[in-house]
Amino acid sequence: MSELTVKVENGICHIAISRPEKRNTIDSATCLTWVKILAQAQKDEEIRCVVLSGEEGIFCAGADLGETLHPTAQSEEAYQALIESMIAFDKPILAAVQGPAVGLGVAILGFSDLVYCGEKTLFSLPFTALGLSPAYGLSFSLGEKAGYRKALEKLLLSEPISAIEALHMGIVTDIVKDEDVLKETLARAARLSLLPPESVRATKALMRREHAGAIREAIRAEQQTLQQRLQSKEAAEAYRAFKEGRKPDFRTKAQ
Repeated sequence: MSELTVKVENGICHIAISRPEKRNTIDSATCLTWVKILAQAQKDEEIRCVVLSGEEGIFCAGADLGETLHPTAQSEEAYQALIESMIAFDKPILAAVQGPAVGLGVAILGFSDLVYCGEKTLFSLPFTALGLSPAYGLSFSLGEKAGYRKALEKLLLSEPISAIEALHMGIVTDIVKDEDVLKETLARAARLSLLPPESVRATKALMRREHAGAIREAIRAEQQTLQQRLQSKEAAEAYRAFKEGRKPDFRTKAQ
């Protein structure tokens, strides 16, 4: 089964993450497929917008943990390619979020233009709890939307973010009934598909004009810090604890 399902209809390109056995985590292969789909959607003048969703009641449980903790040059390039393709995409991107959104799953929403979630949706940014540091531009995008103090609180404490909190933090555009998330998002996409496309793209470009440079700078800084964190004893302990099904012990001095 394909890890991304794609349906193009009435000017809408609907991309659904389909890795339910992996809780819709995203690996490097999925990233590269996603990049190709966006490139095709960018070129296709009949496509007016893109809708993102996850199947089986899960939006996205983040990046593949094995690739996160043991990155290769190829996997890093794939994740970066996905992020860059979303930054550069000049048509509207809408996200329908049901179930959990974790790490990269939250970062993707920062590259989306309109985001709708269900009442029971939970968001999570567990980087610090894993002995790591923020990635995918979240150190900038979350602060830009939520403000420094709230963004730092959630990143430091690695606490879940409820749908109401996500709305107040600017992570989502609106909250709808859980069973109506995709329907409502597609309805807004349908409205966009009827509007003058050049005007829509020009409006997005104006709203995003200062965003791209800042997010790319943040990503470069994050990558340098993350490389250091991946070599730390804290990250190693977090990974061992995850594999062993126990809570990590960070009481000893890290080196």
